[in-house]
Amino acid sequence: MAIFTVHFPRMAPGQLPAPDKIVFLRDGFSWPAFIFGPFWLAWRRAWLVAVLWTLLLVALALIAWQLRVSRDAMSWLTFGLAVWLGFEGERLVGWNLARRGYVEQDLVIGDDLDEAEAAYFHRHRASEPTAKDDVAGGLAP
Repeated sequence: MAIFTVHFPRMAPGQLPAPDKIVFLRDGFSWPAFIFGPFWLAWRRAWLVAVLWTLLLVALALIAWQLRVSRDAMSWLTFGLAVWLGFEGERLVGWNLARRGYVEQDLVIGDDLDEAEAAYFHRHRASEPTAKDDVAGGLAP
């Protein structure tokens, strides 16, 4: 089971976003982020983070070249950064969403994205009052 954070775009009070605008981010290690790095960030539309990550890697390579750091040390540093991106990549995508106006609204648990979405929308649909409930509760005229 994995934990997913649910992110909504900013909306007027009382409004709900269209289901296709809701973003689910899996919390935990991301193998694609570990393996593909900035390409994974670009694929997730975290353009600024992808550019900054690429600039960080280039800057480290230039600094290592100037200081004549060994290849082994650079390999370990690059590996460590890849591991860090694997663990924190989804948070960086979440930060990028927040920068674009999204707000973290909820947490949901599921084995995969489809199950997390189904659990979230099932729970959300179950909490909405129906017309029958409105009449019984005295909300309708």
